[in-house]
Amino acid sequence: MQIKNTTGFTFVELLIALMITGIMGTIAVPRFSGLIKNYTFTNAARVIWLDLHRAKMMAIKQGRPMRVDFTATSYNIVRVDTAAVVLSRNLSVDYPNITFNTIATTPSVSFGSTGTANGGTVVIQRGPTSSKQFTIALTGRIGPIP
Repeated sequence: MQIKNTTGFTFVELLIALMITGIMGTIAVPRFSGLIKNYTFTNAARVIWLDLHRAKMMAIKQGRPMRVDFTATSYNIVRVDTAAVVLSRNLSVDYPNITFNTIATTPSVSFGSTGTANGGTVVIQRGPTSSKQFTIALTGRIGPIP
């Protein structure tokens, strides 16, 4: 007498399940890659936004004007009266292919000891198609998180 074990899966059933999983994976991976790129782009914008707030708060706390000097992929927070660099951040290290610029008379934003600013708009770009921006008002308010 032979007892058949009817629990479990056959080899054919396992192959079909693996093929379905593979097809779903090939569809999902490109979308997941785009999601990660968008996440890192948004994170870079938040880092810049937070550092601008840091410069403003340091100006208020220390009672000294602070300036944020921008280049294509990096920026420095500088104490205006001593020209000492308080913070330096290079975006190309953590966020490759992301550049930014300021739309103002100079490539910098300054915060006075009361938190007021010289104004301007910071534009963060990822390639030619994606960009985020936020505005620094004369009152020192830094626009919404991009």
